[in-house]
Amino acid sequence: MARPVALITNFSKDAFARILAQIAAEPEPRRADWYIGTYGISKPMAEKIAAAGLRYAPVFAIQPHTGKFRAGRRLRKAEGVLLDPDFAGAIPASGSPAVIPPRKRRAWGIELGQRFRDYMRRQRAAGVQFDVWQFDEILGRCATSAAYRQFTGGILRGLAEGRPELSDRAEQGFVWFSFKALSELPSPAFSPEVARFWEEVERATLFLVGEEYPLFRGSVTAAARDRAEGHTRLVGDLRGLGRRYVCAMTPGWKPAPGLGGNVDHKPLDFVTSWRQGFIEARIASARPRGYGQFSFTKENLRPSERVDEAVASLHFASEQLAS
Repeated sequence: MARPVALITNFSKDAFARILAQIAAEPEPRRADWYIGTYGISKPMAEKIAAAGLRYAPVFAIQPHTGKFRAGRRLRKAEGVLLDPDFAGAIPASGSPAVIPPRKRRAWGIELGQRFRDYMRRQRAAGVQFDVWQFDEILGRCATSAAYRQFTGGILRGLAEGRPELSDRAEQGFVWFSFKALSELPSPAFSPEVARFWEEVERATLFLVGEEYPLFRGSVTAAARDRAEGHTRLVGDLRGLGRRYVCAMTPGWKPAPGLGGNVDHKPLDFVTSWRQGFIEARIASARPRGYGQFSFTKENLRPSERVDEAVASLHFASEQLAS
């Protein structure tokens, strides 16, 4: 049986040391392969993660406000002359909140993914070690918009392949899917365009992360059945991706649209019990490869027991998956 995956994504500096300490509290030998990362690449963070025996997985995002990658290529002149100059500048519409450019969407998506790889290449050349990338995210609009699929599929291709002209090799990563996208995206048989999108996802994905984010209320069995909808579809239509599925949760204390969590303001012991029940029920509904926790910031960070419990839930999940 393949080892379970445990993933922690998006955390503040204040949470980082606490997360490492709680992961270290797991009895040896560890049951899961642990991956941890947040937005951007940090050499001090990389060194601490490696020293803890974990795998560093920095995050790259589709949203325009999350980095400077859309402004233009950052390459040496000798590198730039090997590439198409038409895509060297700013991605169209990047000065606005628009996620996708108005034209040549697939080509610009590939370029953006390749710019992520340019940054990885520079960091590695500077001595920063990391294991795998994460992409945040396949938006819900991809379920209904070919334009969004073209741009997003291009990003995944650029991330996966990099720039062969600069000797990049293929690399897969964690691909995060919104619940709407995973539940409502047409199957590959719908059209050649949709089939190509799924091919890009398949090529890029080491593990597919489904943003399930249940509400911590009511029946755990009903919640697990409802939130497993996207995973169940993958198992039926795209079995290879279904076997690489990671169920994403959240600590649950930070109120935000779409993140679910402890919306009824229950005490910590309720949250612990409910989440453990959900983990067990999800395994019974559709067995994932692993579990993840997203967003150790603001209310999810204090008091520190909230961090401890959320990390401990991944220890619990790995134990259930390994048994």
